[in-house]
Amino acid sequence: MEFFVIGIVLVICIFTVTLVVIQKLSKDDIKLEVTAVCEGENELNQAIMKIYFTFSIGKLAHRKKEIIGSIDWSEGWMPVCYNLKEMGAYQTERLLPATNEKTYTTFEINATNAIDHLGRGEGYVVLVLEDPISTDKSRAGVILAVTANMVTYQLSDSTSWNNDFAVNH
Repeated sequence: MEFFVIGIVLVICIFTVTLVVIQKLSKDDIKLEVTAVCEGENELNQAIMKIYFTFSIGKLAHRKKEIIGSIDWSEGWMPVCYNLKEMGAYQTERLLPATNEKTYTTFEINATNAIDHLGRGEGYVVLVLEDPISTDKSRAGVILAVTANMVTYQLSDSTSWNNDFAVNH
């Protein structure tokens, strides 16, 4: 009888450990990373920052899904366009939709073309310094809302940079 009880406890322990390990490993599949790179100045002498983002949606790549991206940025900066890597290469830059918001906008990601078979994708948003500001640092954040099987997963990350470096680059 004792061996029977010990056997049941052992099976429950193994099952619990297996579930914890599987859940821990699956969380690593879904991630977003954001980086800012100074690209110099445009013809109007405005500093240009490219906000690169890479993401992975892991096992959600094999489900029917919709992805909406959004970016927010510090005052003084203005978004110009965005580009997504589609079918393994960057295509044409698209203008960001005009909104009444001064520090936030959204854009659509075509999940069929912008995600590889492993669920990874990347893109960038171009910001220009429209109104020089007196603060030392600026920031930008990217949020992706991935809806799969009527469940929405939200990924977010942000980056910051020194304005003196961006203006004097």
